[in-house]
Amino acid sequence: MLAFLLVAPSVNAAPPPVVIAHESLPDNAITLPMLRAIFSMRLQTLQGERLTVFVLDSRHPDHEAFSKEVLGVFPYQLQNAWNRVIFSGTGRGPVTVESRQEMLRQVSRTPGGVGYVTGPADHPGIRVISMEAR
Repeated sequence: MLAFLLVAPSVNAAPPPVVIAHESLPDNAITLPMLRAIFSMRLQTLQGERLTVFVLDSRHPDHEAFSKEVLGVFPYQLQNAWNRVIFSGTGRGPVTVESRQEMLRQVSRTPGGVGYVTGPADHPGIRVISMEAR
Protein backbone atom coordinates (compact mmCIF):
# COMPACT_ATOMS: atom_id res chain seq x y z
CA MET A 1 0.00 0.00 0.00
CA LEU A 2 2.79 2.42 0.88
CA ALA A 3 4.50 1.74 -2.45
CA PHE A 4 1.31 2.67 -4.29
CA LEU A 5 1.06 5.96 -2.40
CA LEU A 6 4.64 6.80 -3.29
CA VAL A 7 4.13 6.01 -6.97
CA ALA A 8 0.64 7.45 -7.43
CA PRO A 9 1.62 11.16 -7.47
CA SER A 10 4.05 10.60 -10.34
CA VAL A 11 1.34 8.90 -12.41
CA ASN A 12 -0.78 12.06 -12.28
CA ALA A 13 2.15 14.44 -12.77
CA ALA A 14 1.73 16.94 -15.57
CA PRO A 15 3.86 16.41 -18.67
CA PRO A 16 6.87 18.71 -18.91
CA PRO A 17 6.48 21.94 -20.88
CA VAL A 18 7.86 21.95 -24.42
CA VAL A 19 9.04 24.85 -26.56
CA ILE A 20 7.02 25.33 -29.73
CA ALA A 21 7.69 27.44 -32.79
CA HIS A 22 6.07 28.43 -36.06
CA GLU A 23 6.96 26.01 -38.84
CA SER A 24 8.95 28.78 -40.60
CA LEU A 25 11.68 28.62 -37.96
CA PRO A 26 14.52 26.15 -38.49
CA ASP A 27 14.10 22.86 -36.67
CA ASN A 28 17.63 22.91 -35.30
CA ALA A 29 18.04 22.17 -31.62
CA ILE A 30 18.76 25.21 -29.47
CA THR A 31 20.82 25.52 -26.32
CA LEU A 32 19.52 26.55 -22.91
CA PRO A 33 21.41 29.89 -22.98
CA MET A 34 19.85 30.65 -26.38
CA LEU A 35 16.40 29.72 -25.08
CA ARG A 36 16.87 31.98 -22.06
CA ALA A 37 17.94 34.81 -24.37
CA ILE A 38 14.84 34.31 -26.52
CA PHE A 39 12.40 34.29 -23.60
CA SER A 40 14.13 37.18 -21.81
CA MET A 41 13.75 39.17 -25.07
CA ARG A 42 17.51 39.64 -25.55
CA LEU A 43 17.57 37.56 -28.75
CA GLN A 44 15.16 39.07 -31.27
CA THR A 45 16.05 37.15 -34.44
CA LEU A 46 16.95 33.55 -35.16
CA GLN A 47 18.77 32.78 -38.41
CA GLY A 48 17.38 35.95 -39.99
CA GLU A 49 13.79 35.43 -38.83
CA ARG A 50 12.32 38.04 -36.46
CA LEU A 51 10.98 36.35 -33.34
CA THR A 52 7.64 36.99 -31.65
CA VAL A 53 7.57 35.48 -28.17
CA PHE A 54 4.26 34.31 -26.70
CA VAL A 55 3.83 33.58 -22.99
CA LEU A 56 1.01 32.71 -20.65
CA ASP A 57 0.10 35.04 -17.79
CA SER A 58 2.78 35.00 -15.09
CA ARG A 59 0.28 33.50 -12.61
CA HIS A 60 -0.62 30.60 -14.91
CA PRO A 61 0.68 27.24 -13.58
CA ASP A 62 2.12 26.33 -17.01
CA HIS A 63 4.10 29.59 -17.10
CA GLU A 64 5.55 28.85 -13.69
CA ALA A 65 6.41 25.28 -14.74
CA PHE A 66 8.05 26.48 -17.97
CA SER A 67 10.06 29.17 -16.18
CA LYS A 68 11.32 26.87 -13.46
CA GLU A 69 11.61 23.48 -15.21
CA VAL A 70 12.80 24.54 -18.66
CA LEU A 71 14.51 27.91 -18.24
CA GLY A 72 15.65 27.36 -14.66
CA VAL A 73 14.46 30.80 -13.51
CA PHE A 74 11.57 32.12 -11.45
CA PRO A 75 8.71 33.90 -13.24
CA TYR A 76 9.57 37.19 -11.51
CA GLN A 77 13.07 37.00 -13.00
CA LEU A 78 11.58 36.82 -16.50
CA GLN A 79 9.29 39.74 -15.69
CA ASN A 80 12.28 41.78 -14.49
CA ALA A 81 14.15 41.01 -17.73
CA TRP A 82 11.12 42.08 -19.79
CA ASN A 83 10.80 45.30 -17.79
CA ARG A 84 14.48 46.15 -18.42
CA VAL A 85 14.08 45.66 -22.18
CA ILE A 86 10.82 47.61 -22.35
CA PHE A 87 11.78 50.54 -20.10
CA SER A 88 15.26 50.91 -21.58
CA GLY A 89 13.71 51.24 -25.04
CA THR A 90 15.88 48.46 -26.46
CA GLY A 91 13.05 46.09 -27.31
CA ARG A 92 9.53 44.94 -26.67
CA GLY A 93 8.02 42.48 -24.26
CA PRO A 94 6.41 39.16 -25.09
CA VAL A 95 2.79 38.79 -26.18
CA THR A 96 0.66 37.39 -23.36
CA VAL A 97 -1.99 34.84 -24.30
CA GLU A 98 -4.81 33.56 -22.11
CA SER A 99 -4.77 29.81 -22.70
CA ARG A 100 -2.94 26.83 -24.13
CA GLN A 101 -5.28 26.81 -27.13
CA GLU A 102 -4.59 30.48 -27.84
CA MET A 103 -0.84 29.81 -27.52
CA LEU A 104 -1.04 27.09 -30.18
CA ARG A 105 -3.22 29.25 -32.43
CA GLN A 106 -1.05 32.38 -32.17
CA VAL A 107 2.29 30.60 -32.63
CA SER A 108 0.93 28.67 -35.63
CA ARG A 109 -0.31 31.91 -37.27
CA THR A 110 2.78 34.04 -36.59
CA PRO A 111 5.93 33.52 -38.68
CA GLY A 112 8.79 33.61 -36.18
CA GLY A 113 6.42 32.77 -33.32
CA VAL A 114 7.85 31.00 -30.28
CA GLY A 115 6.05 29.82 -27.16
CA TYR A 116 5.54 26.83 -24.89
CA VAL A 117 2.82 24.38 -23.94
CA THR A 118 2.36 21.62 -21.43
CA GLY A 119 1.09 18.47 -23.04
CA PRO A 120 0.78 17.51 -26.70
CA ALA A 121 1.76 20.14 -29.24
CA ASP A 122 0.02 18.53 -32.21
CA HIS A 123 -1.26 21.51 -34.17
CA PRO A 124 -0.93 22.49 -37.84
CA GLY A 125 1.89 24.97 -38.41
CA ILE A 126 3.68 24.13 -35.14
CA ARG A 127 6.99 22.39 -34.57
CA VAL A 128 8.44 21.32 -31.22
CA ILE A 129 11.93 22.70 -30.64
CA SER A 130 14.38 20.29 -29.06
CA MET A 131 16.97 21.30 -26.51
CA GLU A 132 20.64 20.76 -27.31
CA ALA A 133 22.71 19.48 -24.40
CA ARG A 134 25.63 21.72 -23.55
